[in-house]
Amino acid sequence: MGLAARIERLIPDIAAVFMRFPIAAAIAILLWAYANIVGANASLDADGMVIAGAAAAFIASGAAHLYAEAGGQQRITNILISFLAAVVAAVLGYFTKVFETSYVFLFIGIIAVLMVAPYLRDGARQGALWLFNLRLGLTSLLAIIVAALFAAGLSAIVAALNFLFDVGLNDNLYEHIWITAALLVAPIYGLSLMPRELDEEVDIAAQKDTLLARGVSVLVNYVLVPLIFVYAVILHAYAVKIIAEQSLPKGQIATIVTIYALGGTGAWLIAWPWRETGTRLLRWFMRGWFWLTIVPAVLLAIAIWRRVTDYGVTPDRYGVLLVAIWIACLTAYLALRRNRADMRAILGGFAVLFLVGSVGPFGANGLTISSQLTRFAHYLEAHGMLKDGKAVAPATKLQSEFISEGYSYLGALQDVDALDRLAPWFAGVANTPFKTGSSRWQLNNDIALYLGFQTPQPDPDYVNFNVNVARSLNVTGNQRLVGPLQAMQNYSTNIAQLPMTAKFDATTLTIKLETATYTIGLKDLLEKTKARVSIDANRQAAVSFEIAPEVTIVIDSIYGNLNNSPPLGSARFWLILPQ
Repeated sequence: MGLAARIERLIPDIAAVFMRFPIAAAIAILLWAYANIVGANASLDADGMVIAGAAAAFIASGAAHLYAEAGGQQRITNILISFLAAVVAAVLGYFTKVFETSYVFLFIGIIAVLMVAPYLRDGARQGALWLFNLRLGLTSLLAIIVAALFAAGLSAIVAALNFLFDVGLNDNLYEHIWITAALLVAPIYGLSLMPRELDEEVDIAAQKDTLLARGVSVLVNYVLVPLIFVYAVILHAYAVKIIAEQSLPKGQIATIVTIYALGGTGAWLIAWPWRETGTRLLRWFMRGWFWLTIVPAVLLAIAIWRRVTDYGVTPDRYGVLLVAIWIACLTAYLALRRNRADMRAILGGFAVLFLVGSVGPFGANGLTISSQLTRFAHYLEAHGMLKDGKAVAPATKLQSEFISEGYSYLGALQDVDALDRLAPWFAGVANTPFKTGSSRWQLNNDIALYLGFQTPQPDPDYVNFNVNVARSLNVTGNQRLVGPLQAMQNYSTNIAQLPMTAKFDATTLTIKLETATYTIGLKDLLEKTKARVSIDANRQAAVSFEIAPEVTIVIDSIYGNLNNSPPLGSARFWLILPQ
């Protein structure tokens, strides 16, 4: 008996997953391995681009597998299509700077594609699409529940072993458990539950008195549809109020109408099997839903036009704009098709809009960057703070209204990771905010300080620095350098501390090496560090001092506040020890 046959007999569901979804399953395993390796070393990239790209590739390849399977493609063609879909999604998800990718729009679009992928072919049945998506939703829910139970159960076992037997299992083990649950158990288990009968249609008559009929039918007939009608009455009454008072819609109306449009269309899709047998109110809703979208769509268009005109484009406003376009197209489509509307067109149109809006200069992030950057430049030029393309620090204190608007531009650019677009304004400027190694948050803060949006108010008890210039240390032949060590909080005396670790409780940092243990008071550590921190934050070298005879600590990053308990937040350092 071959290895594949033995595996299939041992774990048939897992073997079937790898046979049916080879690319998606491989991506899940590779991502799980990657996250465990980098997670264990605490060096996972801050923006999660690898995880985001792999997650997008996983969903896209799964959708491609289903599309090829439903179309009767040969296995090699199935694998090739899935591989190409995974590569495209991974590239868009990883190279966010190149493609100006919006993760939110990308994932919404890919998930919408997954919902219709098996039915992008001639002869596909509406009832089959509806049943597939019901099963897809249940599959996703079950995968999340199983993964959560798996992680919670193993975490409880580890905690019990540490508490009852003092086995000293590493705290990182919890991280590995939850990574495994999220990136391996949930995806593989979810794939194993994916519907196989893609052409099976929902049969409401045959489902009489079942959970589906009694549960979903009650939901759509007596909860969702009545609520949608109440919502519709409120929005139409508000439209009458606007006309009577000759005023523009309030700022939040865009959000309200967006929820109404998405919720109403979702209810229309869920209620589809009961379009002929539901309550009179539901049947009228299925035939006349498009009439209920016309006035709210006008309100939405006016509201989003006003917000964009006044404040420029942001991803949120761009999303509302896409929903407005989708509603307009949906209204026209439903007006023509009524009960004969094809759910593939409704979901497919939504998917196309959000995928197109997820990347490129005309996507959500691209238009946000160009809109906010242009408005910010004009704003600073009008107030004499941008001359010949160079930023100029204000000579006097700025008014609160100016500061508030300036922060809104910075916040919008930070949200789409585009603060680097401001770098040319500060090229050659003294004390430029664009220092090597600055985080996105720190860069925002430094730009705001330079432009006078905030006044630095240092806390005398606050210590925070990161090394940004080199420093030479004399390590002689009878000394050795150990590290780096990362100080970890929540040190428990009930659990034996492992060698080569640094942990602290409320008052003391304990550094344990293979042959020696050193301790230092946290306040003493912070006070000595603060006394040696350079006044020039742009030229901060490593801080060093003795913590024991012939033992020197060399700190390259530290954060804390002497008034806190514990006063230390985090620290990274090296030790110079005698041989």
